Amino acid sequence: MVKYTGILLFIWLLMGIPSFSQEESFQTVIKAMQDSDARKLSAHFNTAIDLEFPGNENSYSISQAEMIIRDFFRKHPADSFAVTRQGTTNGSSHFIIGDYRSGAKVFQAYILLRQVKEKQLIQKIRFEDKPALSPSRHDN
Repeated sequence: MVKYTGILLFIWLLMGIPSFSQEESFQTVIKAMQDSDARKLSAHFNTAIDLEFPGNENSYSISQAEMIIRDFFRKHPADSFAVTRQGTTNGSSHFIIGDYRSGAKVFQAYILLRQVKEKQLIQKIRFEDKPALSPSRHDN
């Protein structure tokens, strides 16, 4: 009975490792977005990454994508990045959606991560202009 319990405990622990590494990847990506840190973000890039900005969409190598993201962060340094949703699109793809605030601008950021071997790697990042909310009539 003790041997059986030990085996079940070992299997249960192994099953928790991928979700821990997934959560760790998510937290590192979120922190890189909050810090406008292109270098830390690029450490999670897949070999090719799709980048979408208002008026621009293309696929880039890791080094090209890092330069483009660095330029975006330089022009729009983060005041905050708040996750609004995260989840799974299928068995091996995960997403993070959040509000990226820089000064008066707000972008909705969408980050798609794919499972590659034992790692979650960024496949796509999309920034869309998010219209400012109009003031409520009850704010007076």
